[in-house]
Amino acid sequence: MTPTAIVFDFDGTIADTEWPIYEVARDAFEAHGLEMPLETWVQGIGLADNKSLPELIEDALGESADPAVIERAAEQRRGWNERMVTNPGVAAVIEAANRAAVPLAVASSSPTAWVEPHLDRLGLIHHFVAIRTRDHVDRGKPAPDLYLSAAAALGVDPDGCVAIEDSRHGCASAKAAGMTCVVVPNRITVLDRPHDADVLLDSLHEFPYARFGLPG
Repeated sequence: MTPTAIVFDFDGTIADTEWPIYEVARDAFEAHGLEMPLETWVQGIGLADNKSLPELIEDALGESADPAVIERAAEQRRGWNERMVTNPGVAAVIEAANRAAVPLAVASSSPTAWVEPHLDRLGLIHHFVAIRTRDHVDRGKPAPDLYLSAAAALGVDPDGCVAIEDSRHGCASAKAAGMTCVVVPNRITVLDRPHDADVLLDSLHEFPYARFGLPG
């Protein structure tokens, strides 16, 4: 059955923001003589209201982070922000949805000031009828609020929607909202695959168009 809407997560799903953020954090931790294993970092992927890098370092170090290290981390992030590209397969799913007149939305745990400028720079923002971020809801993922808000903004029943996610916490949010969830883990979230995904893919190039009544 063709979905009434497709709702994308942003970080790690539309663009690979999560690996560069981890690399910056890992380097900042190491500059303080600390470690940040990938297996630890992945536990926070997809959650709302994660602590900032200075807060994480202070918690681990027992004292304030070095301001010079934090500024260097900020400069690194600004650099890769400009090099961010759309993940493989995203454009094809968007095109298929457009051809089938299926509306699109974004439901992200990140703030609007992060999500919308990146969607605009990637040339994708005009495809999304609704963009719902942490700024729009009382509870972020894994609570269902973001996906319910996106469905409400589109005027559709969440039960008929397909969510596209990359993380266990994001999948839990979409499923709690009643949506069918397609999960495409990235090189971080592959360490914490969800067990309740309706469809689990290695790449969005494998999106099951026929299953969802979309032109492939």
